[in-house]
Amino acid sequence: MSVAVEPSRKAWTEAELEALPEDGYIHEVVDGELIMSPKNDFYHGDICSRLLAALVNYNETHRLGAVLDSSTGFWMKNRNCRAPDISFVTKARLRTLGFKRSTRSFFPGGPDLAVEVLAPSNTRAEIDARLKDFFASGTQIAWVIHPDERFVEVCHSLTQRAIFGPGASLEGGQVLPGFQYPIADLFKEWDWE
Repeated sequence: MSVAVEPSRKAWTEAELEALPEDGYIHEVVDGELIMSPKNDFYHGDICSRLLAALVNYNETHRLGAVLDSSTGFWMKNRNCRAPDISFVTKARLRTLGFKRSTRSFFPGGPDLAVEVLAPSNTRAEIDARLKDFFASGTQIAWVIHPDERFVEVCHSLTQRAIFGPGASLEGGQVLPGFQYPIADLFKEWDWE
């Protein structure tokens, strides 16, 4: 009689992930496998910078929590380690978990707001897997920005999704009360050209 034995998945630690070399890749862990994605292009970076700046400025005025960039790791409930392009965690969750600005560990759970700016190489299956991890781990809103088509998919769950074009605004809802950002501003040309 033979018994099939599944190979064990590697349980990555924060120390191992942090010790990876700066090799031009973004590192995440999915199903025990190290996933390396190339750095993003200029357009992607510009879109992220615009939205990140707006979120940071709004948060500094209203003091609602922490806005984080794509270098921040989040441990999902299934032990995947994800790093959204932009994320926001509410002050209430930070306090509940004892997180301070100086905390030196990945966040245990999904951010309250996860923002993904799609690259041409991203697939629907990949984005759906990311959203599944986020929502199973505490995320309340995800904004999936489609630069080439110039729209944003606003997701409140895996099934509750809506598409908004350049005439609409991103709204923070209960996560970032009062926050609004015109979607058209994500894609507009520089005004100094």
